[in-house]
Amino acid sequence: MIRWLPFILVSILWVSLSLRDWQHAQRRRIWWWLGCWGLSTLTWTPVALSFGNSVGQIQTFWWAGGIWVIWPLQPASIDTSFWLNILMTVPQGIIWQYNHSHHRWRQWLLAGLGVGLTLEAGQALFNRLVNLGRWVDINDVITNCLGVVIGAAIMLVLQRRYQTLQ
Repeated sequence: MIRWLPFILVSILWVSLSLRDWQHAQRRRIWWWLGCWGLSTLTWTPVALSFGNSVGQIQTFWWAGGIWVIWPLQPASIDTSFWLNILMTVPQGIIWQYNHSHHRWRQWLLAGLGVGLTLEAGQALFNRLVNLGRWVDINDVITNCLGVVIGAAIMLVLQRRYQTLQ
């Protein structure tokens, strides 16, 4: 049960931020917090799914209560989960561009790095505190960042095509 505590506490945070924005009529920003909750559901719960078939071929390190992958883009790490990590953060990129239509690729990159680093830092911290059992993987930072950038680029194209999305 204690392994669920970080997710429960973070969920309370997302709900409180959503309610605050609801009260201040910041409806667009609520989508961002809901996306953050969805990402924390996928990454900060003690339920880990593996879609890789060559996990044993990835060079890993055991540190601070968890498994770490610090060498990026090892051939065995580019598997189904690699592509799904990109896909899971595309909606956050879409929401980012929807909320900040004047931003471009540098801000997308910073937002993507923020998302990726936050998710992996949370996994590292929660591994240490409650033995969450999640991998802390540099590839996830890269793929999460790429997903946000792709999502923002998709939304920019849609905003230019349909001016009502601004």
